[in-house]
Amino acid sequence: MSVFHSDALVFFGATGDLAYKKIFPALQAMVKRPHLNVPVIGVAKAGWNLDQLRERAQDSVEKHGGFNPAAFDKLCSLLRYVDGDYKDPATFQTLRKALGAGQHPAQPNYCRFQISPDVTLAFGVNVLAAAEDTGDTVELLASHHPGADEMDAYERVLGDAMAGDASLFAREDYVEEAWRIVDPVLKAGTPVYDYEPNSWGPREVEERVLPVGGWHNPRVASSVEDRG
Repeated sequence: MSVFHSDALVFFGATGDLAYKKIFPALQAMVKRPHLNVPVIGVAKAGWNLDQLRERAQDSVEKHGGFNPAAFDKLCSLLRYVDGDYKDPATFQTLRKALGAGQHPAQPNYCRFQISPDVTLAFGVNVLAAAEDTGDTVELLASHHPGADEMDAYERVLGDAMAGDASLFAREDYVEEAWRIVDPVLKAGTPVYDYEPNSWGPREVEERVLPVGGWHNPRVASSVEDRG
């Protein structure tokens, strides 16, 4: 299987909160390492121009990423902007022109991901690469706060997208199957019941889920009388 590196990065929602808080700081970090040296094209429907997007990006890294003048200047030189409605085919024609000679742009437009700024839980497993006997180890972390020189989660995901590594992204058929199972539950109109704080939940649950002999409510004995 041939693997190619993307020669452009396109991200949608370039004027939104996700780009402001996560994407621009990750892009600056990628430039700094350096892991990014291709055109970066932001797409949004905001009536903006490129200068306004650059101002937004600078405000973003100053407040969320730690402004690095050299890296940010390089990022600005790579940054492009396409303004238009996603439902309008002309928007994607403009995007095609902005890509220029690019033949293998990164394609995050159908990917949705939400990652905490700090990794608080992970699982350690060995992942084998295709057609190879060795693989990489994914580290198990109970709580982890990235250091100044450590790769941010969004930088990791964007870098993987650029390199064509889809291991951290959900496949479309998996997403569709998950919604096939969950959607009927969401549409079933399941009632919501109130219950007292520190209790085991609403009594109505017992009408649906009740083990043989009923539920046992364990408690710690607080006195000699309780123990008797």
